Amino acid sequence: ERACSGCEEFEAGLRVLASKPYEVSAELNAMRSYLEEGMVDAVVLLSSDTGVSEFSAKILEAYLSSEGKLVETIRVPGLGLDFQEGLINLVDTVAGIVARYRGLGYRVWINLTGGFKLEAAVLYLVSCLSRLGVEKAYYIHEAMRSTVEVPAIPVKLEDSMMRIVERLGDQEVELEEARKRIGEEMLDVLLRSGLVERSGTTVRIRKWVLHLVRGF
Repeated sequence: ERACSGCEEFEAGLRVLASKPYEVSAELNAMRSYLEEGMVDAVVLLSSDTGVSEFSAKILEAYLSSEGKLVETIRVPGLGLDFQEGLINLVDTVAGIVARYRGLGYRVWINLTGGFKLEAAVLYLVSCLSRLGVEKAYYIHEAMRSTVEVPAIPVKLEDSMMRIVERLGDQEVELEEARKRIGEEMLDVLLRSGLVERSGTTVRIRKWVLHLVRGF
């Protein structure tokens, strides 16, 4: 509730950040060379589903906005609270962001600095999904204390799996209908792998899979 301009705690945090941004924020430190070279036009900040994380992200948003950047903060449902839900929503969220900004003509890089290590690993995997179009990822190396760039090595689903996903489409499908379309064995494989989610008597392809299959 204090993550807004005008609140005493928020303004105090913003003053601290503005006084020494690269010492206070690991995320900004990783971006430092890009910011100083004028390479950053827009920033999307991903917050976990907690008040502390959103508070920090909003302060970063205010600082970057004051520096003339287009900034938005997105709180990822379940991230940091529910392991499976959080990771799935992280993938969904990032895929949507990349699609939107690439559609606006931006080149997309992903900052892996900050947050939990496993979530950062998943974020890098998402960066590598071949049809998303992320150019690279980067982070501050703990030992080298400098920004390291990591190429987004292309990863994609097998063609046979992609065709099966297309048969199910992007809407909820009754279990019996799904079995008719792709077979019970394959449906079980998709459910166990997490590519398809079940809700009661219906199943649906996850959003990030559709992003991967259909491209942008």
